[in-house]
Amino acid sequence: MRLFSPPLKGWVAFLSLLLLTGAAVAQEDKPPKLVPILKIDEGLDQRTEIRPSLIPGGGNGLYAAVALKQGDVIGMLGGQLRSDEDYPAGNYYVASIPECAWEETKPYKYLDAKHFGAHVSRINFAPKTINGVDTGFQNSALRQICNYPYVIFVALRDIAVGEELWSSYGPHYHYDAFMHEPAVKEFFCNRAKIDCREKYSFEP
Repeated sequence: MRLFSPPLKGWVAFLSLLLLTGAAVAQEDKPPKLVPILKIDEGLDQRTEIRPSLIPGGGNGLYAAVALKQGDVIGMLGGQLRSDEDYPAGNYYVASIPECAWEETKPYKYLDAKHFGAHVSRINFAPKTINGVDTGFQNSALRQICNYPYVIFVALRDIAVGEELWSSYGPHYHYDAFMHEPAVKEFFCNRAKIDCREKYSFEP
């Protein structure tokens, strides 16, 4: 897939947050708040489908709807453009736009995919290693690029139709609470055929 590098203003849509979240009904006396949204190739969403994750407590996950080859672009993240001034603390759907793109995207430095992100915003985490052993779980990866669309997900290997997509969220994400849930720990250890009764550690 070819990725283009147009001026940012050509790829931003201003959408009404109140109307899209249904809050306008309760706040008819207030004007809708317009938020900048990075426009993306929504056709890439046809490569995947959202349905419940295999991971206990993982909510919805993302699955391959078509066969994917190693290196294929699975999707563009997209989402609401955020600056330092309106960074949504505590929101785990935020990805950083790489610094090499800031001149093009200023004042925005982040993509908030919670409400307006593409399918790939639903890719769940799986550990790269458990107790020092490579799990082979991660079949996709987030890539930050210096031009539009700034954040994409690519296939790390060939992925079959129906396979759930798993990735790392990077070194700064807070994994511990989720990964130490007994059901989650048991799921990953059993799937990797690793005995975690005496020792349990993981790397993202």
